[in-house]
Amino acid sequence: MAYVMFQYDRPADSHHWNDYNQRVRDWIAQLLQIPGAVSFMAYRTTDGASPDTITMLEFQTVEDARKAVASEQLQRILEGLRSVGVTAKILLVERSPFTPEPLQA
Repeated sequence: MAYVMFQYDRPADSHHWNDYNQRVRDWIAQLLQIPGAVSFMAYRTTDGASPDTITMLEFQTVEDARKAVASEQLQRILEGLRSVGVTAKILLVERSPFTPEPLQA
């Protein structure tokens, strides 16, 4: 598995905050339409530490994730984020072979 990880702080001012909240669901839907995308997960820090938002867009292969990073679809989403005052850091990561399977109850 490979992931395109976004790290950013959500907008602080109310105007950008409202714009961000109105558009974020559409951005998620657009991310999931990128060829090869498997799933999307978002996390927020509980203590407000920066970056306060970390998202992971999952792909089956590193090659699919690389193509996504270079895609026009992803670039449009990044432009949308910038338009509401968000500068996202993008990381391409892959699952470590040392990651255990989740514990079963």
